[in-house]
Amino acid sequence: MAETKKILILGGGYGGVWAGKILEKRFRKDPNVQITLVDKKPFHTLMTELHEVAGWRTEPESVQVNFRKIFGAKKIDVMLDEILSVDFKAKRAVGKARAYEFDYIVVGAGAEPEYFNIPGVKENSFSLWSFDDAMEVRHHVEDIFARAAEETDPAVRKRMLTFVVAGAGFTGIEMIGELLEYRDSMCRKHYLDRAETRVINIEALPSILPILEEPLRVRAEKYLEKMGCEVMLNASIIGAEPGKVLCKDGKVIETDTFIWTCGVKGSSFAAGLELTKGERGRGRLQVDAEMKSVDYPYAYVVGDNAFFLENGKPVPQIVEGAHQTAEVAAKNIIADIEGSAERHSFKSNFHGFMVSIGGRYGVANAGGMKSRGFIAMMMKHMINVWYLLNIAGVNQVWEYVKHEFLDIQNRRSFIGGFATHKVRGYWPLLLRMWLGLMWVMEGVNKIGEGWFAWDAGSKSGWMFSPGVKQAGMKVVEAVSAASEAGDWAEPAAEAVAAASGAVETAVEAVSAASGDWAEPAAEAVAAVADTATRAFGKVWDLTKPIFDFNGAISTWFRTTFMDGMFAFLPYQGFQAMIVVMEIAIGLALFGGFFTWWAAVASIGMCVVFTLSGMFAWDQLWFVFAAILMLGGAGRSFGMDYWSVPWFKKWWNGTKFARKWHFYADDPTK
Repeated sequence: MAETKKILILGGGYGGVWAGKILEKRFRKDPNVQITLVDKKPFHTLMTELHEVAGWRTEPESVQVNFRKIFGAKKIDVMLDEILSVDFKAKRAVGKARAYEFDYIVVGAGAEPEYFNIPGVKENSFSLWSFDDAMEVRHHVEDIFARAAEETDPAVRKRMLTFVVAGAGFTGIEMIGELLEYRDSMCRKHYLDRAETRVINIEALPSILPILEEPLRVRAEKYLEKMGCEVMLNASIIGAEPGKVLCKDGKVIETDTFIWTCGVKGSSFAAGLELTKGERGRGRLQVDAEMKSVDYPYAYVVGDNAFFLENGKPVPQIVEGAHQTAEVAAKNIIADIEGSAERHSFKSNFHGFMVSIGGRYGVANAGGMKSRGFIAMMMKHMINVWYLLNIAGVNQVWEYVKHEFLDIQNRRSFIGGFATHKVRGYWPLLLRMWLGLMWVMEGVNKIGEGWFAWDAGSKSGWMFSPGVKQAGMKVVEAVSAASEAGDWAEPAAEAVAAASGAVETAVEAVSAASGDWAEPAAEAVAAVADTATRAFGKVWDLTKPIFDFNGAISTWFRTTFMDGMFAFLPYQGFQAMIVVMEIAIGLALFGGFFTWWAAVASIGMCVVFTLSGMFAWDQLWFVFAAILMLGGAGRSFGMDYWSVPWFKKWWNGTKFARKWHFYADDPTK
């Protein structure tokens, strides 16, 4: 029996998760490879979105992706533990909960703020480099506004309403943007004058966002100033005290909210490992082009912990850097285990940078395309969607859409608040029941029309092309049934003619009875009516089919789908299927039982009838009503109140849902 190879991944950040996904995919069916990922938290944190939580744009869970969602039924063990030490020679890591043996180890322990030994900064500032940091800022800012609203001392109130963010890189600018938007919300909530507040960004360099091109930097700075931000450039911070920020030029800014975003370094844990440090220190570990530690061939380092010079410059501590170093490390571990001579070396391929300034504006340079405003924000969201789709599937993308657009408050989205307003479940109650009743009556009426009277021949032949023989019926019956849809016009025309004759007789009788005095008046009225008829006519005949029965679309649909899919199904079974489906859809909608699925089926049936040329404009309300039902209408006075939670619990525990990340809300296993 082959010896089991053990791979240990330290950290569930961008690098650790990416490496884990690649390794798991390759060794999924290999019983001789064991993969373990260890992290202090039960969830992966979306570090690039922490500012949204800190600034109250989104809820805390918006930046949390549970490892069960990411790995589910995958062949990877996720352990909730904190690693205390690693013995690389003995190939053994010791955590608070247990010890871990390994043959290969991937170190991706993340980063932490760099304070550059500036006196008082660490002790008197907030940082934004972990989920806990974001929550601390979030609660502090909310509390400071509430307390400021009750403060009577003008000096204290001014200090409380002054917010300082040090650093004008990505994190600093994104944090300042959130503060500016949240300030407006809090001022409205607590009846504060916005003019009393100050939001200050301090940067030691001569411009903000130095990694971007000047036109984008200028746009970003103008937007900040438009929002009321004071941008202080070429302003170095030399210290901090409780309630004070000390600048090099002698300025002292009094504030109770000082957020430090001026730099990061490798984590203290990584710095404490017995591995060679990078030449520039800062907690990063020296690796070669294969992302291997220069000390041990089985120790790999990724993300913020890896120090590698490419063209004389260190690989930047960004998400794409974490992904690409993790991919190189994972592929080389695969080569090691499989005994392949193929090796992979790091070569950066960064696609650009995107910065949001609040939820409504941003600047970006992605793929060589420079953009701002709506386009930049859309690109940032698309990148996030792509990432979430890759690590956790469609379910997590839907969660992202809800957090960023559907549940956003105070219009803090680049599409405003158009998608946030919801209809209470009890408002569509009567419409849901009426829609269900209509579907039931459609099915019941078909029974009355002879759809179950098999000796009468096919009643559904109009859905097929003329001459198509359904199983169980004669060709002549098929032709007759198919042409039936066109024959309705003849009796209708006869009825109209008969009605017209009756009207004509009545008019003659009235004319004779009224005498000659009424004739001029009748002629005048007739002239006016005739003019109105010619002017307006029948603007829109809602009783006509949406698509003509013999038109190109309906003909194409019948010949492409109906003739090929259902012509061989006995017409008795086909007709019974339609009737049963209509009644089942109706009962489900009426009772609010699996309403979402019933609404989807309702829309599907309407689409089939429409494309068949037998669905009129005045029936289109069926579709629009069904769309409204998709929003959880069955949970208000419906059976979905009980059935949906039960179904979700069962479904989320299935291996299929876990394997393909196809959860309904959160996994149960």
